[in-house]
Amino acid sequence: MKSEIAPAKINLTLEISGKRDDGYHNIFSLMQTIDLCDYLTFHKNPWLQIIPEYHNLPATDNLPGFDRNNYLVKNLVYKAAETLKIHTNYKSGAVIELKKSIPSSAGLGGGSSDAAAALRGLNRLWNLKLSDSELAEVGLKVGSDVPYFIYGGTCIISGRGEKIRKVKPILPKWILVILLPFDFKEKTKKLYSYVNSRNYTSGDITKNLEKKIKDEGCDNIRNDLFNAFEDIYAEFFEEYKIWIKKFSEIGIEKVHLAGSGPSVFYISSDEADVLEAAEKISNIANLQLYITRTVP
Repeated sequence: MKSEIAPAKINLTLEISGKRDDGYHNIFSLMQTIDLCDYLTFHKNPWLQIIPEYHNLPATDNLPGFDRNNYLVKNLVYKAAETLKIHTNYKSGAVIELKKSIPSSAGLGGGSSDAAAALRGLNRLWNLKLSDSELAEVGLKVGSDVPYFIYGGTCIISGRGEKIRKVKPILPKWILVILLPFDFKEKTKKLYSYVNSRNYTSGDITKNLEKKIKDEGCDNIRNDLFNAFEDIYAEFFEEYKIWIKKFSEIGIEKVHLAGSGPSVFYISSDEADVLEAAEKISNIANLQLYITRTVP
């Protein structure tokens, strides 16, 4: 038996620099893993079998329905395992127990992290001896964020997600993740359909934050965070603006989208600050909250 942790992520920056000939967009993003995690265990088996368990997911989460009736071939863990089998010509299979705690379609990268954990775990279970760079190459066939999760920690991501560069870690931070009650279908595709040249930036915001982390250790980074999708949410989703205004009215400023949302996060070096923010939000709304920390 082997086991792997699959951590969620936040995007400290997410810039879009233009559309590619293949239909994807080029991005620059400073990503960071956090200790909200899924957990996978792997056992040898003649065929591939996913056994999902759902822990502390919001009642509205669509993942249990997506995985219903034992039809799991669209689950990214299954896709990752099948892709790895094809890539290596491995003939047997595995039972993969997937314990889910990261909410799905929330911008936290849960599915991509699970896929990366599956590649790492099966690489060990099947004794394939692939390098991280080879696993990242396989992961890109599964999803654009999967290669990042092969490495985790603090990384700059560029291209469509395939270019990953480890950078100096940020100082430890507390993160309050707030799951806003949006119901998106084909969320990422829909959001990118709204992107135009006004949303493009050069990557300098990401580079400047990296420089600040490298030169100063970067204890306070709230004013340096950026997400291109925030302007799109503000333009097309009135409910998003209402929630951000509510948070501001109770003294919680500098709340940012996690990836393509709809989760948002509040970051602080002070645990008490994050706990106070969580209490303030709990007093005005019944939202799913996660108190987390950055992890290497």
